[in-house]
Amino acid sequence: MKKRFEVSLTKKNYQKLIGRMNYLSSNRTNIILLCIFLYQDSELSEDRINEQLEKIKEDNEKESFYFMALPYIQNIFKHKKRYFFTLDEYVSAFLSTILEEEANWEELDKKQPKTTSIYSLDKDLVDWLGKFSEKTGISQTTLLNYSFMNPIQFEPYIVGIKNKVRKGLYLTQSNFERFKGVETAKRPSIVEEQIKALKTLTK
Repeated sequence: MKKRFEVSLTKKNYQKLIGRMNYLSSNRTNIILLCIFLYQDSELSEDRINEQLEKIKEDNEKESFYFMALPYIQNIFKHKKRYFFTLDEYVSAFLSTILEEEANWEELDKKQPKTTSIYSLDKDLVDWLGKFSEKTGISQTTLLNYSFMNPIQFEPYIVGIKNKVRKGLYLTQSNFERFKGVETAKRPSIVEEQIKALKTLTK
């Protein structure tokens, strides 16, 4: 069952969130869920939570909003030490810390366009991506476009059609441009390697 969270961010951190959303051509909830998934092992001290909440409280232009999360995301916070803070306060501080400290994300002022392409991909990988998306609530498109922020360096190859399914993908313009100079027949293997890289994040 989905649970509603109410969070607040300083204007500066909210702009970071929107910038990341624009780069991945996604939506606010997907980026929040992705951040929580990626940094789920992070812990906050009581002082750190207080510091973040105080900055939010003092910001007259802060942004407050809701997002919905499935049990997978809810359980990430189940065993975290929250001290005497509410869950919404903890999540607000958690997201604020991630947005401030993670500097490797790309950001854009405007949402970049996506290009639709159809690839013949390994069925097991396609099935895994679909199930993981359903479990986390993070769209397949957001997951895949995020994976290309850290592209795998390997020599693409052409494989047979055994156990393959056709899969439509929506890649951001910057990610689609990574295929320039790569033979069309070799592009599916690049996508498959990126999905495999995503799988390693769940282990």
